[in-house]
Amino acid sequence: MSDFQKPDMRNIPTLYETEDIQAHRKIIYQKWEISQIGFYWLIAELDIKEKIAYGYANLNDDMFAEWGYISITELMDNNAVQCQDWEPCTFEQAQKIMKQKRSGQNHI
Repeated sequence: MSDFQKPDMRNIPTLYETEDIQAHRKIIYQKWEISQIGFYWLIAELDIKEKIAYGYANLNDDMFAEWGYISITELMDNNAVQCQDWEPCTFEQAQKIMKQKRSGQNHI
């Protein structure tokens, strides 16, 4: 079963369902990453049929990270992997987790 077909994806809100929720309060249901180069995507909404998500993309540069639409197919085509140990949390909490993770990696 591919990452995209996991049953937990049914719990992710559909596109535009959280548009009235402030960014820092949106729930991040999945994290995809290419850890070797520090790229990650945080998924808040998903259209399962079209394989399009809405979320936050950080391509190893906090200054240019942004919210937008993300093709799950393109993530998989580029060898991004879904983090299996990710627990849903607010975007604000996710940012703290990512900051801690990155600061830990910088000291290795």
